[in-house]
Amino acid sequence: MNVGLVAKAIEEDFLDYIMAHIAMVVTNACAPDPRVERHAKWMVDQGHSVEIIAWDRENCHPEMEKKNGYTIFRKRQGWTRRPGAIRTWFRKRKFIASVKINADLLILNDTDTAGVDFAGKKLLDIHDMAHTWPLMRGNTILHRKAANLMIEEARRIMEDSDLIITSAKGFKQWIKSEGFDSQVVMNRRNPRTLNQTKEKVVGYFGRIREIESIRHMHSAAKSANFRVIVAGDGLAVNQMLSEFPNIDYRGSFTEEELPELVGEISVMYAMYSTKRGNILQGAIPTKMLDAAAFGRPSVVNKNTPMGELCTQEKLGVTASFGNIEEIADALNQAHGLKISDVKGEDKDVFLEIISKLLT
Repeated sequence: MNVGLVAKAIEEDFLDYIMAHIAMVVTNACAPDPRVERHAKWMVDQGHSVEIIAWDRENCHPEMEKKNGYTIFRKRQGWTRRPGAIRTWFRKRKFIASVKINADLLILNDTDTAGVDFAGKKLLDIHDMAHTWPLMRGNTILHRKAANLMIEEARRIMEDSDLIITSAKGFKQWIKSEGFDSQVVMNRRNPRTLNQTKEKVVGYFGRIREIESIRHMHSAAKSANFRVIVAGDGLAVNQMLSEFPNIDYRGSFTEEELPELVGEISVMYAMYSTKRGNILQGAIPTKMLDAAAFGRPSVVNKNTPMGELCTQEKLGVTASFGNIEEIADALNQAHGLKISDVKGEDKDVFLEIISKLLT
């Protein structure tokens, strides 16, 4: 037996396994999407070829972008200045229908990615409760109908997936209630030391989807004598700038720019309207975990799973949503609070799941 040829054959089989082609689909512009891009980077570091297919609903981002070894392809499906919820839904369905994947593995991000044309193994990553969004806009028959349709869509995509992961224990419980198993992969990052600032500055860095929480932050910061910095994109940006034209808004940001932004603040604001069903069902804000990794405390919703985790792991201070006096007091309590013993990223757990699906 030629040992050299056998070794070469084994090596080639190993390389064929390692160099898998993995596609990811997300219904935002991925500009950025920290969870999706973090997972993409982990897979690239392991030797895989990774592409992200994203929906650029506002047609304002590069159609192709190479970052950290992976490639983002952004599709554009029409755009109007005031599209409305129904028109946006149809545009999203058009985006999904246009996505045809040829890869070794497909990772679908959230349940509103159901319907992608792909015949291989699928990993479903649920890090938002898409079916709760219509009810946040209203509670009419139309809103309830939309939410029910999205729940049915969620059940179909969970049934069609080979494995399910989720970002929070609360979401795992909801998935279980629908009859499916899942594994928790949280949005943690490894700790990194940043210089502390003595200035009273509160930051909000991420998707700006609704204006109510921004209003509360602005009022509480004014009461507590905090300066405010906001960064990110989202549907409520224009309304925010209209109501608060002098706010220090930095626009969208990249993963690489986040540490510099966090370095300017002393407290992260991570409060959300409890009208969003996923807040009460277990959502854990990525901005709270990011802030903790950089040594910054957060102010988050009291009497919610995120508030329980914040208190349990000593990541900040909780306050009642909408209570300006309480939020202002929480900002002052959080300022100067030292964050230590922060848990690191779930990289090994995630990559073990990927390896399982590729074997």
